[in-house]
Amino acid sequence: MAKAEILSIPQRNLWEKIKTFINAELIHILAAILFLLLAIFLLYPILAVLIKSIKSPDGLTLSYYAKFFVKGYYFQSLLNTLMLGFINTVVCLTVGFCMAYLTTRGPLSLRKPLKFIAMMPLIAPPYLFAISLIILFGRNGILTMALGLKWSIYGFSGVVIAQTLAFIPLAYLMIENTLMSLNPNLEESAYDLGASETRIIRTITIPLLAPGILKAGLLVFVMTIAEFGNAAILGGRTPFLAPDTYQMIIGEADFEMGSVLSVILIIPCIIIFFLHSYLLTGKKFTTIGGKPVASEPRKMTPLVKIPFLIISCLAGLVILISFGVVFISSFTRLLGVKNEIVFSHILNFDSNRAIYNSIQVSLIAAFIGAIIGTLLAYVIVRGKFFGRTFIEMVSLSGFALPGTVIGIGYLLAFNTPPIKLTGGIMILALNCVFRFLAVGVEAGISKLHQINIEIEEASADLGANFMTTFYKIVLPIMFPAFIAGFIYTFMTAIVSLSAVVFLVSPGFELAAVKIFDAAAYGEIGIASATTMKLVVIVIFCMVILNYITKKTGFDVSQKKRSVTV
Repeated sequence: MAKAEILSIPQRNLWEKIKTFINAELIHILAAILFLLLAIFLLYPILAVLIKSIKSPDGLTLSYYAKFFVKGYYFQSLLNTLMLGFINTVVCLTVGFCMAYLTTRGPLSLRKPLKFIAMMPLIAPPYLFAISLIILFGRNGILTMALGLKWSIYGFSGVVIAQTLAFIPLAYLMIENTLMSLNPNLEESAYDLGASETRIIRTITIPLLAPGILKAGLLVFVMTIAEFGNAAILGGRTPFLAPDTYQMIIGEADFEMGSVLSVILIIPCIIIFFLHSYLLTGKKFTTIGGKPVASEPRKMTPLVKIPFLIISCLAGLVILISFGVVFISSFTRLLGVKNEIVFSHILNFDSNRAIYNSIQVSLIAAFIGAIIGTLLAYVIVRGKFFGRTFIEMVSLSGFALPGTVIGIGYLLAFNTPPIKLTGGIMILALNCVFRFLAVGVEAGISKLHQINIEIEEASADLGANFMTTFYKIVLPIMFPAFIAGFIYTFMTAIVSLSAVVFLVSPGFELAAVKIFDAAAYGEIGIASATTMKLVVIVIFCMVILNYITKKTGFDVSQKKRSVTV
């Protein structure tokens, strides 16, 4: 008995030392584990794409890149993609600014309805607009037949229109948020000194909006050139990098050239990112001060109000029509050709099974993503170690990179042992987790900035160890951010196409892929019905998120009211 007690003392001491070490170094242990996950499931797939593009049976080579720049088709694909990104960025920023200005400075009766319309594309998959344009302007489209149009929606112009409608909300949200944070006294003072509204917009409003406009432009450009669905459905014979990459991988099984196209697709995103950083480096933009300000709404001058109304109302009308025709098409055999009411599209077994599969994948992705996002946010905000900024940059990079690239990266990286995931549900879920991880991380960071670190310090002073403080104080306070990250990840994952289209296995089709296939084969009713069912699911998620926001007072979309770059 005495011998057993003697032996237990060193074991107890060893366990106490382990507990003490874990409590003291837990944040560093968490950082190491999280970075390992980021390295495996985000950096490694991207590296796999890069290696595949320069590796041949004989060793390293640049012959695939030489083939890309020599062949005129690929060069035209790159040119079309860059032109698409540039045109869409300019148009989305213009329309987004007009809408944001009206909802923050315009007539009070117009603000809420216009904001609601501007936000509508957020609840729908981006390819909803490709479907609506086919219904309206396709070869047998409603307006094509009614007006005898000879213009084809298939091609560059159709893709530009669809992409613009899909990404107007991104530009609108960022610009509107920055406009809301502007000190109104700046504009009021200029107005009192006799400056016209057009001059105030040109010399005060837009310069102070520079960070918001540049960030909006960066995001719209990246999302536009990376969005797969609209370009694939409406592109016709017009080449674009994202659909061409899909064709190389799925159609021709040419992984080398597919990887080259993916790398080329990344390069413009990186250039735009560094250009954005260079333009704002060393510049300070104070949009709101620490003192309360008050101002009375003033009437917009007709010179500004009329063109802004025309642009905003035209864009809003097209958005409403697009949703309307897709909704009606869901209950019509073939809208514009056979206008008989049917319910077979809504009740279609294959599409409902695809939606069920998408819900499964999205729930898994949302749960894992919310956990990792919350932990990453804590490590980034509270950690004090070398490489913290790099971890934050990597965790946010998945959202900025083209989904096509990440999809191909997962296909290359996890198709063979030691980590073989292809053919199962987890590769789809993990792809969504690390692609949309930025949502959970940003939600967590936003919440942690509202929590005074003195709360945790007080807990430690009262004798609580790090684990107790984290479990009983930090996690309950961050729970709204966890839920917000969960719902946002679920919403984005369920409509995602560009990455998962490479990873679906036979017999396990996702809703986004089902919509793409149905639209590509002319089954517009099925595509419309499946799209509207996804819209209903996303609306339900947004209602829950809004309820949580009201109950907890935490808004994941809230930004800081001062921007310093």
